Amino acid sequence: MKKSFALSIILALGLITACTTTEQVPSGQLDVDGPAITSDSLNSNASARFEVYVGASAVRIDASDLDNEVAGSLLLRVYDSNNVLYAQTTSRRYFIAPKPEIFAGAAAPQWITIIPAYSINIPAGSGKMYFEVTNLAADPTQVSVKAVSRAPLPYTNDVFNPTPTDFNGTAIGALIFLGQTDVWRYTGSARVFVSLAGGQTVHATARIVGGGIIKANLEPGESYFGLENGDLIYVQAQGNGATAGFCTNLSGCNDGLDSGEYQLITALP
Repeated sequence: MKKSFALSIILALGLITACTTTEQVPSGQLDVDGPAITSDSLNSNASARFEVYVGASAVRIDASDLDNEVAGSLLLRVYDSNNVLYAQTTSRRYFIAPKPEIFAGAAAPQWITIIPAYSINIPAGSGKMYFEVTNLAADPTQVSVKAVSRAPLPYTNDVFNPTPTDFNGTAIGALIFLGQTDVWRYTGSARVFVSLAGGQTVHATARIVGGGIIKANLEPGESYFGLENGDLIYVQAQGNGATAGFCTNLSGCNDGLDSGEYQLITALP
């Protein structure tokens, strides 16, 4: 009995070690702004993993299914240097933090877009990351992967920039990184209505703070009257940054999708 028990432990540890080693060995090095890499043929549920270094510039990582161009045919996952899952997606429109209840219910749309790539945005300074792509289709496929640097957005340089961006009319923003917080400061002289628009896929929320107190919390489509000079507006994704998306109308984020975009609109009473 003792020998069998010890042998079982050794075998179990061997299996765990083998699985861990397999997961952490990358299939190749993905250079930012370098050439795309085509994976070997991946059978159903097979994965390819690539190492990528994210330095001073934010990076978008793309994967294109070369043989099975259908919605939900790929699963993208990004891990940090400690092999902790950072983000995942099965959608061409947005990506999410690793929360299964969100992933299972909302990640894969029921329609196909004309955008061929699945993408995840990684904030500047993330260091060494691992990018893993899995073939979810029944048939084998090859996958093309690449990493491209992103220009800073005009109103923020990273996931969180405590310096507010001034606005006195309509402001356009986009939540393109997990956990991103945009900070805006109203500089107009009149008391006005402010409304939050957009964010149909990445559900944006806005918190208005003035005089050290929270004056209002807005969901998309809601308005608040009483925005005054100097008031701050904090915009985040619902669920403390559970989702992030893409944009088309701002420099540095020409992804061909607008899932992360939102607007702050002011109007006189």
